Amino acid sequence: MQSDYIAKHSLHKIGVGGLCLYKDKILFVKHKYGVSEGLWTLPGGYVEHGESLTNAIEREVLEETGVKTQALELLTIRHMINEKKDKGLISDLYIVFKLDYVGGKPSADDLLEVTDAQFLSVTNLDTLPISDLSKHIVQQKTKKSGFNLLPYQPSSEIKEELNVHTYQLFG
Repeated sequence: MQSDYIAKHSLHKIGVGGLCLYKDKILFVKHKYGVSEGLWTLPGGYVEHGESLTNAIEREVLEETGVKTQALELLTIRHMINEKKDKGLISDLYIVFKLDYVGGKPSADDLLEVTDAQFLSVTNLDTLPISDLSKHIVQQKTKKSGFNLLPYQPSSEIKEELNVHTYQLFG
């Protein structure tokens, strides 16, 4: 019974992206694979098993760009159901955070995933080859607030009963 429940609810992917605005420039990367190959996109990647969303985006941005950031707000969520040949239908979530620049100079990740990483001027974005989704997020969310991390935590009894390791509420 337990394995049926897990199998029914386990076909999910969670990706995170980060919008880091610093001195009127936005941090972008060029991935060397996928549908956005050769286009500028917001940095990010997949959430690892047991990792919080905020830790995942901070780690991914650092890995891809060498820039240290801190997640400030949840900006947007994209949900898509797509089909994978070997797994069938997959529920695919992409969660984008507004990031605060902490330090570092952008550089590609030694060509593992990213071929370039740069802060690009907000005023030049219309003339650059940017992925449609990244461009839309930047246009819609650069000057708008998102959902802040709220201080709420469930009671210790609920955390114990549900065996909670990390709890984050945005609103």
